[in-house]
Amino acid sequence: MSDYRRLLLLCVKALSTFDPQLTGVDNHLDVFLTSPGNTLSEEADQAFVGEVFSGCARYQALIKVVTDGYYAKEGKSCLRADYNLYSVIVYLVMFRLEELGMGHLKKLLNTQHTGKMHKLLQFFFNDTNLKGWIKQEWCKVYDGSFVETNIIYPMSRLDVEMREYLEQLSDKLANKGQARREGKPVTEVQPFKLTKPQPRSVPTPDRIPLLKAFKPVPKSTYNPPVERIRLARAQEENRKRAEQMLLDSDRLQFSCSTGDKSEKTKAGMEQIIAEREAKLQYNPVKPTPLPSSIKEIRPVKLNAVAILREGARVQRVEDEEEKRLASLEAGEKDASEFTRWQEEMKQREAAEKLADIQRKHLEGQLSYEEAIISKQNYTREMRERVGVVKEQTDEMMRTYFAQRAEEQLEMRQLVEATMAGHQSTREARAKLQTMKQKMVQQVTLEKQELMARALEEAEAEMRRKLELIQQIRAMESVPIIRTKFVDFTETAGLGLLSEMSVAELRERLGLMKIAEEEEAERKRKEILGTKQAKEQLLNETLENISRFKAEQNKQAAIKREQQKQSFDKHQADVNSQKLSGLQEKLEAKRKEREQLKKGSSLPSAKSNKPSTSTSRPKNQALRPTPSTTTPLSILLRTTTKGLAS
Repeated sequence: MSDYRRLLLLCVKALSTFDPQLTGVDNHLDVFLTSPGNTLSEEADQAFVGEVFSGCARYQALIKVVTDGYYAKEGKSCLRADYNLYSVIVYLVMFRLEELGMGHLKKLLNTQHTGKMHKLLQFFFNDTNLKGWIKQEWCKVYDGSFVETNIIYPMSRLDVEMREYLEQLSDKLANKGQARREGKPVTEVQPFKLTKPQPRSVPTPDRIPLLKAFKPVPKSTYNPPVERIRLARAQEENRKRAEQMLLDSDRLQFSCSTGDKSEKTKAGMEQIIAEREAKLQYNPVKPTPLPSSIKEIRPVKLNAVAILREGARVQRVEDEEEKRLASLEAGEKDASEFTRWQEEMKQREAAEKLADIQRKHLEGQLSYEEAIISKQNYTREMRERVGVVKEQTDEMMRTYFAQRAEEQLEMRQLVEATMAGHQSTREARAKLQTMKQKMVQQVTLEKQELMARALEEAEAEMRRKLELIQQIRAMESVPIIRTKFVDFTETAGLGLLSEMSVAELRERLGLMKIAEEEEAERKRKEILGTKQAKEQLLNETLENISRFKAEQNKQAAIKREQQKQSFDKHQADVNSQKLSGLQEKLEAKRKEREQLKKGSSLPSAKSNKPSTSTSRPKNQALRPTPSTTTPLSILLRTTTKGLAS
């Protein structure tokens, strides 16, 4: 075990991320050990983490008894996040104490907080707890002999050593020094008396073949592309042009401006409102009637399965009708009156639902008129606020322009001082560049000489290999006769009972094909007879279906006409009772909105008059100079215009 603290933390992390409802123990362990940050280089460490995690998952019921009891007693001074840490330590003490030994267990426990470990071990090794209620709870889960043999007895064997370790932890918490034991003297290591070996001869190094001189990287690789330079230049020109246009607009702007909307804008807004009102009016467009060619009833081509299914359904309906007539003849009561009453009630409910929909539509139009009135009031309030914001903005702009001028003067002085220091650096950099160029030229000449020598040796080796390849190809080009003659009338000569030649096999295959063709012809005639009988059955079924559908369509048309007359009657009664009041209220709201609209147009006409000449000097004083225009001024001006609109 290389790092006891990391091993203990990995065991706790594996137990914290485990969910038994989603994955199994082995699958979770494989994924956990292969995930980044959780890998272990030694197999012993991996085996330790796997055994501890598997044991905690297996004996979770026994471990939970101790940890839950500990939290019930000492929960006020313990964190809930340390639950899995206590579970791992309890498992090591219960099942791995003899295997690990007190030495390794002490090293694992010393990596954690001394107070936590002392409190947990003192609670666990208390005889009242361990041999009392903890043992009783364990016996409810496992057999009493198993608990006594595999848990209590191994822990009692190392009870003395555990008591000493608890005393050491208590002394450590109390800051008491521990008396050192006088140990044996350390053994001194003495070297062996061996004959000194003779020095080995240094072998001559092999000559390393040099590669061909590479071409230097062109300077154009480190230069930015031309398109990027052109784009940057175009962006800079566009920015300067936009700044100049902004300065011109500030210089040539009007002395005063009107905050009200123009007549053209008002006309457009009225047109939009009129279009919205037209959409809200409930006048559904009548659909275009279908062409006469589509109204014609065309027969649908059915397959055999559909025809038989429809025929069975028609026969079933006819049988049910015969049973109903027979029951009426026997004196059973007819349900036609109840059915008629039920249809009338359904039509009345449908008419009431339609009237409810129209009522909701009128209420929606009424709320729309109220929203328009509130919006007009809100617009009037916002116009008053814009005047206050403009005055505050002008004051902020004057302060900002003065600060900006001071900052530009300081920046100009700093740039002049920096440029003076750059001139001396350029001269030293030029001298260093000249020295490096001379060294590179010398190294390049040496490399060229070595590469020429290696190239000559490689060419000689290549010529020798080419001669050897030509000799091998000449030996392989000698032709070999591999022709084999076949007689189809001879057998293979293997001595089998069913052995035959190729000619006899072909003759037998021909006879089998003739027999198969005769069998296929016989089956074809049988299928044709079955098909004709099936077609006759289908034709009879189709005639029965067409006769049944004609009668059914006739009855449906009569019933549809009766339902339509009854529905129109109910709908007229409902509309006359509920919708008249809402319609009158809607007309009153529309008249109120028109009056508010006419009233708001009078002050806007007064504000369109030109202002007096006394406001011109004030606006000229607030106008910024061209040299102090910044992106912040553009942002403030855009915000002011947005609030005014």
